[in-house]
Amino acid sequence: MRPLVIAFTTVLSAAPAQAEIVQAWCSLMWRDGRAQIEQGPCDFRQAFGNVQVWMGERWAFDFPADGQGRYYTRRNRNDFIRFERGGYILTVFQGGQPAR
Repeated sequence: MRPLVIAFTTVLSAAPAQAEIVQAWCSLMWRDGRAQIEQGPCDFRQAFGNVQVWMGERWAFDFPADGQGRYYTRRNRNDFIRFERGGYILTVFQGGQPAR
């Protein structure tokens, strides 16, 4: 019984490290024809396929793993992750602001 408790404790102590919030750069584009693209620093957290993104005080996004393919699309690239949902496209650059 004791090894099971030790293994369970190890899993619990490892989980928070996987959910660390990191600084990133985000680009938010609207699909309704608005020319404006909102860009800026954002906070990004990913754990077990679930993603949360915050762009300042104005925007908060939640992409649960079980919703992928049902109500949003996720595309992983070398330099960014793109989420497409309903009326917007959110691109997250985990390495910071991309070079122009």
